[in-house]
Amino acid sequence: MNKRKNLIDILLWLASVVSMIGIMILSSRLFEENNVELLIEFTIIAIVTLIYLYLISGKKTFSYLGNQTGYAIRLLFPTLIFSIFFMLLGVLSVFLEKPDLNPNWIRDLLIAAASMFLVGVYEEGCFRACACDALLPALKKWKHPFFLTAMISGLLFGYVHVVSVDFSDLQQVLQFILKIVNLLVYGATYLLVYWKTRNLLALAIVHGLNDFIPDFLNQIFLFQIDDSGTYVTGDVGTTVVYSIQLVVGIICLIHVYRRVNKDIDYKKTLQEW
Repeated sequence: MNKRKNLIDILLWLASVVSMIGIMILSSRLFEENNVELLIEFTIIAIVTLIYLYLISGKKTFSYLGNQTGYAIRLLFPTLIFSIFFMLLGVLSVFLEKPDLNPNWIRDLLIAAASMFLVGVYEEGCFRACACDALLPALKKWKHPFFLTAMISGLLFGYVHVVSVDFSDLQQVLQFILKIVNLLVYGATYLLVYWKTRNLLALAIVHGLNDFIPDFLNQIFLFQIDDSGTYVTGDVGTTVVYSIQLVVGIICLIHVYRRVNKDIDYKKTLQEW
């Protein structure tokens, strides 16, 4: 019976990943990708993800939703360093380019903030909460179930973020690898906090801030931006940025690991999960 439930839970988790991608593809064809329609799209995906989480976990995960929220946010705050750096570059661009003020900046700023929080809800809900609640019970008899859960969910988390790659271009291949490893490292950092607190809300807030902080000036000012939406460019500059980001991410992972690892009773956690 347990094996059957474990298999069903894993299939539900994978279905949540497929549903998330499918809704995004469908929305891109139906909607014009403006701020309001993106908010609608992200709301739908967040609700669908939470439904899958409930199907996998019942009320179990939701009972921990606000557990140690402030503590979890403080633990994850160092992961915002890179986003804050890009925000500062944006502030510099405001002084250098002197862009016009967006006449609807208050509305767009609020919509962007809500949208990025919802991105945090469905990505953390899918790749941390659903992944853990499905994989840990299934892997509890294996060696190193926490490590395997982090690797499986992290690699999938990284892979779905890479839009397209020309594998004949070595620079793009390197960026592809760096992007996946970056998200694997950052995902592992979030997982450590989730194992400690099981707080999805805190993860969603910090994840949302990571997406919102580098972008919020684009809601206030009318920059001339060429945003192709791809993470792999083939430019050397992108490779350098990803390399620096990886170093920062590893430092954050070590910091969080040192803070929480000694307080996590992995054996007890695995039994109660």
